[in-house]
Amino acid sequence: MGFCPFLYNNFLPVLSSLCIVLPFTVPITLCLHHHVCLCRLPCLPGRSWAVRLHSGTEDRRTLDMLAHSVAQEAGLHSQGQIGQLEGYYLFCDVPEGKAEGVASAARVLATHPSVAWHSQEQLLRRAKRSMAFNDPHYPKQWHLHNEVTAGMDINVTGVWEHNITGLGVTVVVVDDGVQHTLQDIQPNYSPEGSYDLNSNDPDPMPHPDARSDNHHGTRCAGEIAAVPNNSFCAVGVAYGSRVAGIRVLDGPLTDSMEAVAFNKHYQVNDVYSCSWGPDDDGRTVDGPHPLGKAALQHGVIAGRRGFGSIFVVASGNGGQYEDDCNYDGYANSIYTVTIGAVDETGKMPFYAEKCASMLAVTFSSGDRQLRSIVTSDWSLQHGTGCTEGHTGTSAAAPLAAGMVALMLQVRPCLTWRDVQNIIVYTAKKYEDKDAEWKTNGAGFSHSHQHGFGLLNAWRLVNAAKVWESVPFLVSYQSPVLKEGKPILIAPSDLSLTWNASELQHSGMQTLEHVAVTVTMTHPRRGSVEIVLVCPSGMSSVIGARRSMDVDRSGYTDWTFSTVRCWGERAEGQYRQGALSLGILKQWKLTLYGSSLTFEEVKERQRIVEDSMGGQYLNSSYSLPCPPGLDIPPEVFSPLTSNILKYLLFLGCVAFFGSLYYILEVVMAQLELSRLCRYRQMGRGSLEDGAELQMHPVADLEDQVPLITTDRPT
Repeated sequence: MGFCPFLYNNFLPVLSSLCIVLPFTVPITLCLHHHVCLCRLPCLPGRSWAVRLHSGTEDRRTLDMLAHSVAQEAGLHSQGQIGQLEGYYLFCDVPEGKAEGVASAARVLATHPSVAWHSQEQLLRRAKRSMAFNDPHYPKQWHLHNEVTAGMDINVTGVWEHNITGLGVTVVVVDDGVQHTLQDIQPNYSPEGSYDLNSNDPDPMPHPDARSDNHHGTRCAGEIAAVPNNSFCAVGVAYGSRVAGIRVLDGPLTDSMEAVAFNKHYQVNDVYSCSWGPDDDGRTVDGPHPLGKAALQHGVIAGRRGFGSIFVVASGNGGQYEDDCNYDGYANSIYTVTIGAVDETGKMPFYAEKCASMLAVTFSSGDRQLRSIVTSDWSLQHGTGCTEGHTGTSAAAPLAAGMVALMLQVRPCLTWRDVQNIIVYTAKKYEDKDAEWKTNGAGFSHSHQHGFGLLNAWRLVNAAKVWESVPFLVSYQSPVLKEGKPILIAPSDLSLTWNASELQHSGMQTLEHVAVTVTMTHPRRGSVEIVLVCPSGMSSVIGARRSMDVDRSGYTDWTFSTVRCWGERAEGQYRQGALSLGILKQWKLTLYGSSLTFEEVKERQRIVEDSMGGQYLNSSYSLPCPPGLDIPPEVFSPLTSNILKYLLFLGCVAFFGSLYYILEVVMAQLELSRLCRYRQMGRGSLEDGAELQMHPVADLEDQVPLITTDRPT
């Protein structure tokens, strides 16, 4: 029979009585919570009751005694209070009890004056929230669950199991359009966050083109929010989020259009996914122009009710041309999250660019024998609605945008800088013999190839749950240092220093971004290498050599940046070095950071690592969120091709209207001149024959009756 059933049948009444009489005097007993057996067996199916007691007291001991008494009267045993529900108790029938005993217990509980409510418990059927989606291409989405190379995925399935899917967050894909009628996208489509800047209408549907390549935005949207369990194609990273589209890349693009795109519906859209940039040809130096720069800055200030729009940008695909993303003004902006790519083995693909401003990497395509990203595709022209061939850093950036959406679900008030910081604190360094990892003074490891490491959805979400917003951004700018110094050939390369020693007045304690704005001439721009060394000794190649860049104009106020000194103490001597022949005309150092002390940075690192067990995802723990700001509506209007045509039409109307008016004035002037000449001629005739002219007039007056009106006298 076993020891516990034996106790149940023979000694439980005695032990229960002992517990009631001496609830606190028995040092070692088989009872718990006054009279619940430690070796309590689980109640048998159909032989347990949940009971709520009538009682005028909240005293636990009194309630326990009452529960014991009621259970005895019903021929049952009290198993104690149910969890933390005060006054609720679980009663069990004894093992091997008879069916008539069950019926009798039910009658007693139904009529007992101390029982307010009772319910005979039933077995409930519940299923684990498994990730076995019925989408046919989900098993091929190795970037979500890599069963070939362990650890080489974004580690998102555990996040989904906690029902964190990006709910309440909208990600907008700024691209060549989004086919929102596709069954993988339509249920999650956000028309409120969408717009077509190429055609100036609210519908961002892509247009068929001669090369059949306007599927780019639709593929990115599918990576982010493709609907699961619809028996079609694949699953998005944040499949509970909304996805919008801004069509802007399928036609002439102006600075004003780009500015509008960055701020379009910025109180609806939370994350802007931008898988595009300047030409990746190894010789272009370009980025956002004045309006685009202003829009990025405005977005992080006013977007998302003041928490800041999150701009996720791809680092670029110019690796085969030795391109570097520091020559891309979108990728080296302090306002963007710059994401690079690695293949399914964690290696840097041939197309991927490296730079000191890269924040992190995630997965995409590699060599021909390696797998690419599986995602939704357009169904127009030759499309099938699904593809296994999404490639490049264009595929990496949307994955990052989707992971940011997961973060914002658990903590909607993360600021744009909170998102950047969490990526820095959680990205994972991993073994790659081709990566040049270096650990900075704050303990963060960074490589020009992989940024701070691989994005990990589990780490990002757990850190977001416990993250306290960073203090306000603080910046420090040196004066423009006019040098006019020649850059000599190594080992006598140009080395310049600036001592940032008065940062106490600005409140800056630790660094985030460091930027250097340079003007220099050089007969072959791509031969120059520019290195920045922070006070800790952490070095960054902010301007890498590019063999294909033969431009003779050098750099004019071009800003390079690095994130490799993140978290380090800001104060100290900064050294810039330039290698190769040329003349450095001027340079300027700009530091961006916060009032976080070095010790507070280390404490945050500890808190983040302590949260990785998932304990906070399993609880109601949440830091308070401020309400956000009341932001006025958008005021920008784009100069699209349709608007330009309309303005041209209005201009033509105004031109011809003005021409007509001028002709009218000229004709009227000519007519007036003719009349004036006629009158002058008439006056001369009157003077010559005044008497002759007066007689006919007098005769007329005699012939025409005079009309008068009566006037009062």
